[in-house]
Amino acid sequence: MAAILKLSLLYLTSIFAFLHFLHNQISQQLLITHDNHKVRLKKNPDLPLRFRHDGAFKILQVADMHYGMGMITRCRDVMSCEFEFCSDLNTTRFLRRMIEDEKPNFIAFTGDNIFGTSTTDAAESLIKAFGPAMESGLPWAAVLGNHDQESTMNREELMYFISLMDYSVAQTNPAKVSMTENIDGFGNYDLNVYGPLGSHLANSSLLNLFFLDSGDREIVQGVRTYGWIKESQLRWLHRVSEGLQVWKTEFSCSN
Repeated sequence: MAAILKLSLLYLTSIFAFLHFLHNQISQQLLITHDNHKVRLKKNPDLPLRFRHDGAFKILQVADMHYGMGMITRCRDVMSCEFEFCSDLNTTRFLRRMIEDEKPNFIAFTGDNIFGTSTTDAAESLIKAFGPAMESGLPWAAVLGNHDQESTMNREELMYFISLMDYSVAQTNPAKVSMTENIDGFGNYDLNVYGPLGSHLANSSLLNLFFLDSGDREIVQGVRTYGWIKESQLRWLHRVSEGLQVWKTEFSCSN
């Protein structure tokens, strides 16, 4: 009996050892970037989002960067004398300057972050496009436009990748949603902004930021056109908004 027990324990130990080895191998494969270097664990910003003690919460909104492959992607709609020297790097320098000059509390990227037809690697373009935001260490979030998915990732993959980037607070879709509730698109979520730390409003959400996927392309009566925000997204928005209003009313009455 003792011999059988020892063999059983040895068998289970072998299984656990193999599973541990397999887990490590899979993890190592997952932690590989496009240039075959291991990536770091995601760096998270200081959360929750908060107003400053002077009552301000500054948002830097960035839209339609249409980022491609960096230096090799030339600018469009510029004078011929500027074409040779203008590339995605101009966008990078401009974004860095805006972050340094404006000193925002939060950065919101609101679509067409990359231009799918100008890049052969969506992940690489996203890393370059959002590089200044990640370098700043500020919390940031993004939604997709109608051109982001035209490269090597679909919209779900894009939002998942963005949510894993340093200091990103973006979400693929609402964290709390019932199994029966289907929401069109990817990147529908809301973020709370609380009162200043140390104030009587430190535990109160004073501002909510809603992000909605506006879609990519649609066919309407045989005509190819741009997408739009769907009814399922509006229902989710109204439900969350109404819930917040009830909570804030109850909170104000109790205080």
